[in-house]
Formats: sequence, structure tokens, C-alpha cells
Amino acid sequence: MNKKTTFLTLNAIALALTSMSFTANAGEKMVNPENGVVVGYWHNWADGRGYKAGNAPAMSLKATNPMYNVVAVSFMKVYDTAEGRIPTFHLDPATGLTESQFIDQIKLLNDQGRAVILALGGADAHVELQKGDENAFAAEIIRLTDVYGFDGLDIDLEQAAIDAKDNQTVIPAALRIVKDHYREQGKNFLITMAPEFPYLTAAGKYIPYITALDGYYDWINPQFYNQGGDGVYVEGPGWIAQNNDALKEEFIYYIADSLVNGTRGFTTIPHDKLVFGIPTNIDAAATGFIKNPQDLFNAFARLEKQSQPLRGVMTWSINWDIGTDASGKAYNSSFIETYGPFVHSQTPPVVQPGKPTIAGITDTRVQHKTSFDPMAGVTANDKEDGNLTDSIAVTGNVDTQRVGDYVLTYSVTDSNDNETVSPRKVTVFSAFPTFAGVENRVIKVGDIFDPMAGVSATDAEDGDLTTNISVSGTVTTAIAGSYELIYSITDSANQTVTVKRVVVVNDGSIVCTPAWKADATYVEGDVVSHNGKDWQAGWWTQGNEPGTTGEWGVWREVGDTDCGGDVEQPELDFTASLTGINSNYTITNGIAKLTLNYTANKAASVQIDVIDAMGYPVSGGQFTAKVDNSKTINMVLDNVVASTYSLRMIAESNNDSVEQRAHFTLEDKGTVEPPVTDAPAYEAGKAYLAGDKVLASDGNIYQCKPWPYTGWCASASYAPATSQYWADAWDKL
Repeated sequence: MNKKTTFLTLNAIALALTSMSFTANAGEKMVNPENGVVVGYWHNWADGRGYKAGNAPAMSLKATNPMYNVVAVSFMKVYDTAEGRIPTFHLDPATGLTESQFIDQIKLLNDQGRAVILALGGADAHVELQKGDENAFAAEIIRLTDVYGFDGLDIDLEQAAIDAKDNQTVIPAALRIVKDHYREQGKNFLITMAPEFPYLTAAGKYIPYITALDGYYDWINPQFYNQGGDGVYVEGPGWIAQNNDALKEEFIYYIADSLVNGTRGFTTIPHDKLVFGIPTNIDAAATGFIKNPQDLFNAFARLEKQSQPLRGVMTWSINWDIGTDASGKAYNSSFIETYGPFVHSQTPPVVQPGKPTIAGITDTRVQHKTSFDPMAGVTANDKEDGNLTDSIAVTGNVDTQRVGDYVLTYSVTDSNDNETVSPRKVTVFSAFPTFAGVENRVIKVGDIFDPMAGVSATDAEDGDLTTNISVSGTVTTAIAGSYELIYSITDSANQTVTVKRVVVVNDGSIVCTPAWKADATYVEGDVVSHNGKDWQAGWWTQGNEPGTTGEWGVWREVGDTDCGGDVEQPELDFTASLTGINSNYTITNGIAKLTLNYTANKAASVQIDVIDAMGYPVSGGQFTAKVDNSKTINMVLDNVVASTYSLRMIAESNNDSVEQRAHFTLEDKGTVEPPVTDAPAYEAGKAYLAGDKVLASDGNIYQCKPWPYTGWCASASYAPATSQYWADAWDKL
């Protein structure tokens, strides 16, 4: 960009800014970290749900660990399309910070030598800028920078937003304007990027940003997570996938080597401008978590040995580092405590010299009545003695026949009498038995009623427990009234499940119409009984007594009632059930599909969860919604393997709740033969139009949705059948 163009453009920005009212941040610094960087993203919201059902709480900026020397505030985006297409930033009150506190805390981090930058985009932000928006977008970035004291901007566009409209030209042009604006003041406005690494191939979607900002961007921190089987091909080892934990060191080394040298089909990012992006823990991303940090230490050492050390590490996210897992156990800043010292000193944490090390003894869960080998996966090594696995001593016992927590202690001693001792918690768990056929019922006086007819109980470990069911309470079918039965079952783990069942015996030939209630709301078509008559509402009403509204009023008489308004059927307890649960399902290409039918007699909040044999949530196996009476629920379980799974449904209506549990087995049938069709196979990155049909990897035909979803069809993140969000872009035919 020549000087004349820059001058004219900046004058245009100045004119745009004169129409805005804001107070500049008191801090005049624009901090640029020197040497290694540890970049962490900060949530501008509260309580994020993790991939393993953990929680990421809100936190203040000043609470971030000092070893995060770059904090990326997430996110700058379009909050409401009615306000225009220029992204902006609004501080979420859920963070617990006021605007002034937020500004003060950015200044505090700046005073500590730490940069605070603004991240643009995120997974759910579909930014769509058009040619001609360059000046307006640059003006908004400058306004936010001057108001809050930001030190730069991170391009964090994902999925369809990467190449939506004119983003690939407008955003780099605007950032060049911003960078030049602050260069005039003797400051360096940081420009960084966080592309998902498959977009960094020679023809990848992020190349226009990197090319247009060459000489302007400060570093790039690619996301090496969430991409599952994507990876890099290397002569010799072959394909190394991002989610292959056994080859994690090789993946880190070879993908970084490919980028810093522009080989193996990837673009070039200089080693001192490459920051390696990894998830904080298993809740922060679907894949990519580094189980053994030594893999990263070793890979970085190999790069440093070839005189190409990387700039540092990035993580999603700071909030997840202080979050909790599904059981409520804190992650305790384990990411920053592990990688912070390494990056800032470029040496891995020091292992106490002379002592042997034990690996593979993380806390674990074991299903009741299964086998458990305390030495499975456990190894011991010593620098001088080598492999000491056979010398490990284990004290304690795990009885898988009894549910509970057990503690094992592992110890090993080397030839110099240096001993290492480490404890391990093993939890033996059991699924609860489940009932079927205990729904509430209404019968007529004189009907035959068998309390065990159609009732059964099953357990994951014990199988059919129907013969062990105990029932308390009686139903006298000769006398009208409401009767309560209590069903109880206890499994071999001594876990007892009890359910209540209400059976109403009515003395009329039909089920009585509900009585009119003065405080209830009725809509057109609702029928009530009152003073021996049935009445139908003509429109919405509340408090209008049937029989008093006249010929043209809201209530119309539709007949007599056998209940007479005096012997009306008691209001039934809330009932809900989930049917359509098969005992076996087939896995195709790592995916299993469940079609469930929910029915209830009242509106309720419904939550359904599918968990694996270890008790962990299954991707795609969660449903939460408000349901009036009935609903067909389709679940697509992703990345599943052949095993036994459990399903739990909890429905809540007012103060009543119903819980139902079931078990099923997934069987792997491999891939399926595709149907005979003219539809071409799906290709990630191809520009699809609304209505285009493709053949997906599951052997089914999918059709690209109409605008505004059409743009997502090209993204691998919306790949039909295989991605988590495919239904946002495609319709299965």
C-alpha cells in the first residue's frame, strides 16, 4: 500500500470516527510480547459446556495466570444482523465485569507486559463483509482499540465464514489500514490468526489472508484440534492423523516442519511466526488434547535442533484451564502449569533426578462385574536402569463385584534405592436397573387389572430382573378412586430403584372431562366439565365461568357429562415414557442413529443423555427441550465403537418428575455399499448450490439447504453424515 492511499484512507477513518462518541482508554501502551508467547483465549460469556460435559466458568482478566502473556478476548462478531454487517464487541455482563473494570484490567495486564488482543469470529460467528466495507471495519477496530486498550486482533474465522462474501479481501485490507494507523503513532498493532490447520494447504482457504497480510501479521497460531482424522502424509511413517495419540510427537514435529518449510503440500509460515495451538483439556475440544506433554517437548526440541524453534503455544482456552470436568473435579490450571514454564524457558519441566518414573496410573472407572487388571498400561522407567515395569509393586485391592471407590498404591525402587510411590483411585460403578410398563392408567369400575401385566425390569449387569420385582399397594376395581402402587427392584450391586404408579378407577362409562378451573388458561377447542355439562372454548379465555357467558360467549355447551361435575376423575400424576429404544443398533462409519418416541400427559422439560460403558457422555447423545405431549427425537451418535451404552431420560413437569433408563448395544458393521445413484460423492471445499445432491460416506443422499445455509455446504465442518453440525447445512433424503 502506497503512502498516498494510506493517507487518504486514514482521513476517511478519521471522518468516520468523528461521528462516534467514546472515551479513550487511559493506557497508552500497545504491548508486544518478546520471545516466546503463550496465547490463551478468554471467554466473554459464562459457563460453557464441554465436549465431555464439563464446565468453563466466567473469570476476570486479572485472574488469568501470569504465564499467559497474550490474552485473546473472544469474540468480536455481528451480534444482530439488523444492526449491520460490521462486527463489533460488547462486554457480556455474565463475566461479572463492568466496562470500566474491564478497561482497567486490560491496562493492568499491559502494565505487567502482557498483551490483550481481540479475537474476530469464533465457531458460531458468520461474518460476511462486502467490498467497500474496508474503511468502516477498520474504523470500528480502531474505535474498540482506543476505547478498551486492545493491543491487536486475531482472525479466528471458521467454517463458512472464512470465505463468505468478500471476507478474504476486505478483512486483510482493513487490518493493513489499522496497522498503518498505529505505525504512524510508533506502535505495533498485533495481527495474528487462528486457522484450523487443514485450511493451511497450498490452496487452503486461509492463504488469501496470509498472502495479503505478509509483512503485517505477527504470528499464526493454527488450531491443531477438532479435525479428527486430518493430518499430514510423511514418506516412511505414512499418514499421521491429528488424533492419533500413539504418533502425537510425530504429528507435532512433522506438521510444524511442513509449515515452517512449506513442504508436504502446506503453505509456509516462518518458524518464529508459528505458534502451536492445542486444547487445554478433553473438555475444550473434541480431539487434539496432548495426553503426554513430553510429546510436545520432544517435538519442539527436534525443531530447535534444526534451528527452527517455534514461537510458542496457543490454547483454547484460559477459562477451560480453570474449569471442571463432568464430575466437578477442577482442572487446576494444569495446562499453563505444564506448558508455561516450558515456553518461557524453552526447557521441559525438570524431573527429579535419580528417581524412576511410573506412567499409566491415572484414575479410572470400571464397570461392575467386569475384570480389572491393575497393571494394564502401567510402566516404569529409570534413566540408569531402564525398564522397571516388572519391579512395580501394587498394594490395595479392587473388588469389581462390589460398587465403590478403591485406592491402589504403586511403588517402584531403582538399583540406587530411589523409590517412587504414586496412588490411584479406581471406581467400580454399576448402571441402575430400569423399569418398563409402569405407566399410570385409568380403568373403569369392574375392569380386570393385573399390576404385573406388561411390567418388566432389566439391569445392564444382571439382565432380566422381572421376577424379583416387589409391588406394594392394592387396586380395588369395584370402588372408584385413585390408587397408588409402589414398584421396587434391587440389583446385585445392592442398588434399589423405586417407581410410583397411579391407577384411577372411574365409575363412569367414559373418562371424565377435566373440571373447569378459574385460574387455568384455555384456548380454542379445549373442553371442560362444569355443573354436569361439557363446555368447549371458542377462543382464548381465563376466569370466564362456563354457563355464564351467554349464547355468543366464549363457552359453548357440547353435552352432558357422566361425572356430573361432582364425581370427576382425580387429576392424574404426571406420566412420561420413551419408546422405540432397540436392544441393538448398527454402527456405520463410526455413526449410530437412534429414533426415539417421547410421550407424556403434560408439558414437561425433557433431558435425554446417552453415556458409554465408562459413564462418559457420547457425542450427539444429548437432548434437552420443552415438549408439550409427544415428540420424535432423532439422535446421531458420533465417533462410537462397539460396546454397551446406557440411556437416561428425565422429564419434569411442575413438581413431578419421571426418570427412565435403558441399555442398548452398538455393533460395528463397518461401511455400507453406496446406493446406485447419479449424485456425486461429497467433496469438502467444493462450492455447492442450494438443492445440490451428494452421496455421503454413510451411503445416503444429502441435499444442500437453501440460503442462508447454502454457504456452509462447502465446509468440511458441515460435511454430511460425518460432522457434528451437518444438519445445519444438509437435508438427508
